[in-house]
Amino acid sequence: MATPEKKRLTTLEDAVDQLERDPLHPVRLHINDVDVEVHLVKTEGTAQRFGDFMAEGGGWKGESPDEILRILREARKSGGTAEPPSGL
Repeated sequence: MATPEKKRLTTLEDAVDQLERDPLHPVRLHINDVDVEVHLVKTEGTAQRFGDFMAEGGGWKGESPDEILRILREARKSGGTAEPPSGL
C-alpha cells in the first residue's frame, strides 16, 4: 500500500527512527524532489527473527516433528530466544 503524500517522511532522521521502530518494513520518504526507499541490510552478526528464518526455509514438506525440532534448536543456538514448544 502506498504511503499518502502528506504522511510521507521528509528527513533521513525520521526514516531511521521509523526503521528502528519497525525494522522489517522499508520506509519511503521524499527528499529534494526525489522519492527514496530505505531499508535495513542484514549484516553478519545481526540477529534474525524467527519468522524470517522459517520463511527462508520455504514450505515444510515431509519433515518429521523430530527434524523440525532439530532445526528450531539449531536456530536457537545461532541466536534465537526461546526453546521450541514440546509436542510438535
